[in-house]
Amino acid sequence: MSTTNMTRRSFTKVAAAVGAALAATESVQLLEDADKAFAAQSVERVMHKTACHGCTNCCPVRVYTEDGKVVKIEGDPDGPLNKGGVCLKCLSQIQTLYSPRHVLHPMKRVGERGQNKWEAISWDEALDLAGEQIATAVKKFGPYSYWSARGGGGAYIEWETWGMDYTVGGCNSLASGACQCAMPRDFVSSTSVGFNCCLDMDNVDRFVGIVDNAEIDGKRRDDSERVFVIWGSQPSASKAAHGGHGLADARSNLGVKTVVIDPYMTADAVKADVWLPIRPGSDTALLLAWIRYIIDTKAYDEQFVKYWTNIPCLINPETKLPYRAEEVWPDYVNPAADAAGVYDTPAYVCFDARTNSVQPLPFSAPEASPVDPVPFTTANVNGVEAKTAGQIYWEEADPWTLDAAAKTCWLDADRIKVALDLYISADFGGVSGGVFSDHQECSSTAPLGMLAIDALLGRIETPLSAFQNHGPASLTADRPTARLGEASTSFARYGLGWTTGFTKEENDRKLDKVVEGWNEKGRDGEQMRRYFFQSRCDTLGANAHKGIHQWQTCAPKELRQAITTGEPYRPRVMYEMSGNKYAVMGPSLQWKDAFDQQDFVIQQYPNMTSFTIQSVDLFLPTTEWLEYDSYEAPGTHFNRHYARCAVTHLGETVNPFVSPYQVGKSVVEHLGAENCFDPDAFKQPFFESTEAARAAWAEQMGRSSWDEMLSDIDKRYTEVPLNQYMVYKQYEGIVSDGLPRGFATMSRKVEVYSEAMLRLARTGFPYMYPYEQPSCDDYSPICVFKEPTESPLTDTEYPLVITTGRLPHFHHGTMRHAPFIRELMPVPELRINPKTAAEYGIEHLDWVKITSRRGSSHARAYLTEGIAPGVLITERFWNPECFDDTQSSITPGFEECGYNVMSADEFQNPVFATNSYRAFTVKIEKSTRPERIWIESEQFAPFMPALRDEPVTKEVF
Repeated sequence: MSTTNMTRRSFTKVAAAVGAALAATESVQLLEDADKAFAAQSVERVMHKTACHGCTNCCPVRVYTEDGKVVKIEGDPDGPLNKGGVCLKCLSQIQTLYSPRHVLHPMKRVGERGQNKWEAISWDEALDLAGEQIATAVKKFGPYSYWSARGGGGAYIEWETWGMDYTVGGCNSLASGACQCAMPRDFVSSTSVGFNCCLDMDNVDRFVGIVDNAEIDGKRRDDSERVFVIWGSQPSASKAAHGGHGLADARSNLGVKTVVIDPYMTADAVKADVWLPIRPGSDTALLLAWIRYIIDTKAYDEQFVKYWTNIPCLINPETKLPYRAEEVWPDYVNPAADAAGVYDTPAYVCFDARTNSVQPLPFSAPEASPVDPVPFTTANVNGVEAKTAGQIYWEEADPWTLDAAAKTCWLDADRIKVALDLYISADFGGVSGGVFSDHQECSSTAPLGMLAIDALLGRIETPLSAFQNHGPASLTADRPTARLGEASTSFARYGLGWTTGFTKEENDRKLDKVVEGWNEKGRDGEQMRRYFFQSRCDTLGANAHKGIHQWQTCAPKELRQAITTGEPYRPRVMYEMSGNKYAVMGPSLQWKDAFDQQDFVIQQYPNMTSFTIQSVDLFLPTTEWLEYDSYEAPGTHFNRHYARCAVTHLGETVNPFVSPYQVGKSVVEHLGAENCFDPDAFKQPFFESTEAARAAWAEQMGRSSWDEMLSDIDKRYTEVPLNQYMVYKQYEGIVSDGLPRGFATMSRKVEVYSEAMLRLARTGFPYMYPYEQPSCDDYSPICVFKEPTESPLTDTEYPLVITTGRLPHFHHGTMRHAPFIRELMPVPELRINPKTAAEYGIEHLDWVKITSRRGSSHARAYLTEGIAPGVLITERFWNPECFDDTQSSITPGFEECGYNVMSADEFQNPVFATNSYRAFTVKIEKSTRPERIWIESEQFAPFMPALRDEPVTKEVF
């Protein structure tokens, strides 16, 4: 048997048989004679250092090659978080790099979509075809006929797609990892505390950041109580290698206690001090119960609540916005006003306990405050009864006693109290909000509830807090500022958007300067800005779901409907810069109908997926991460930012930041620069060549060249000193105006009551300034409870509630073609309580058919007491073996075990267009294994590495 056809289990079986024969006869010849000259040759093993890109995290690794071939990967012991550890995703990169599924040349579809028939073409031909198709659509149907897509697992490209979009003047970019992942939490943290911390809420440097940098050496220096709440988060499964062992170190070495709130007994729940197996979709009820309990028991941090949050601010009942002092007293002079007119620090209105009256609440240090604001009260403001933000929150939470929450959430009230008391009594703590809320209708309200809990307890910029600001850039000398939508840079490029912390005059000055810059280039700057504004308004779904501007995406359902109905216009040509849309988006069958109606689809990715087989016309092969150079944001690893350094290179694969540049260049050539909205836009986030990219990344690292950086193998990173990286309570530091630094929010305080949510709904502020987008229904400024649209409490036809989670085996839709991982996890498992299974006659490892109102999927039953009766959990999956050439017939492989065939987009979160990928209802029945699905080790032999003898090649560009 050749090595390419032998799995580890096959090898074990053969070895055992040979061993038995040797023991019986003592004469079995195990080795063949080899040429003596060949046997005498030594193999040079070379060690390289790079950083893994198997997920959105980063782990520094050592990679070993022999004669140019990668033979081993191990964690770098010098890694401050992983400390030499790596996970399955990293270790399997050898298999994916040398996989027969790793595409090495551009491919053009030659059969019908779905037939998996391709021919290899040159890059010149591929780029010409891509440019011609995009340009033709734009000429014939207008710039909105082009759209891009990114995210969704394994993608290296995110908001950079704007560079292609605004080259032609397009306005739609579908980001799977936006509405459904992190963007809602990003908006809440960015607007309410002034910085983006959502992506790292369950990262090790959050929950091990204790005191005195104890996370580095593991030595506990005090006897303080530390409690970390893991709410819908799975550090041991959803993070890189450092997630699980980092939390284990925190528990064993530093005494950190944990509360896990999750429907399933995760690896983190097993070791938790308290586990609350909450009903999927009921989280905001429990959040409100926690808020009520904290207020009722007066467990809140009174000084922090009074002086560092907007909880004491009186709210105008007509506008629902906090009163400004000038509204109540027109002649009021704000003592915190900037005489230079650059920085804005508003004064609000409160009820003062000292004078027992309504008074101005200027920003100041607590000890210098002229008032003693009352957080929870009602007062008369100029004849109008007004409540504080705190009072509004308290009344919203009032119905949610522990018993009420227990009934709604399927929990025990006493256990809720145990968890609450443990958390409240801790000296340090933090709530880690996972991606669960980003997959539900509560994506905007659940993060607000988590913020409210930690703000009430004063756990902002403190050890263990999820809301921490790291690095010297946050230690501002002036009043901190923040610009939303900045990640895409296109808002700033076209002169749109408000910078929080600046006055109106300063914002206008900065935006006008952008317009003047276009005028100097021979373009009408105001016309450019107005076109950009209108295109943002015309983005599909953007008027109802204005939060999507945060990551400059479009709304998924509205995009799908526009493609299928042509209203208000039909996007026709797609450039997909990520992986398997059918695995990570739903409802998949309805998306299939939409993608089938596309005129032309381009995809860049290292390997073909279900999406490629079913929908793609032109495939552009990109590098796997062992072939990949970069220094982009996901390289951050605690106080270090690592470069990723190519170890080898196969075929004609191209860096994912280079291929869009080449496509953009082709589009401009076909379309004509004079017919482009911004013919240079694609040059901003992308690079003409790998060398150009390396030069830019080296400059970011402060190195003279990429080669200079590579020459120091032990220092392929930039580093922030720990005494600058871990700085707690930064808001207390005094800055240039003589006041405390505060936060980069409108109030300069933590905005537990989100003024940003209200202003966003009404005008598109802050993204659309100086213009106003048409208004929509107000978005809730606080956490509220809404029973999911599909609820097991009322649904008799589909009586079970289902959710999903992440495994350490895969990242989103990646690596289903990695044979050893598939040997460990060949198909999705449906975790089900034995009582529920018995009702349906289902036994352990039976195949089960799961059906929602959208479609059906399959999984193998895994009976466990680690999930409540009536609740199901399974994984997103797809099966590349379904289109393997060894099959007698093929399918794209996403329907057989495709969780997102069942998920819903007919009900969404109003702010962020979040679809319901969790907490919807289903029914189940015993079934059989679908055709073409592999489950035995030997079946995965066609996925074994087959490209080891491929020559190492030069970069194409």
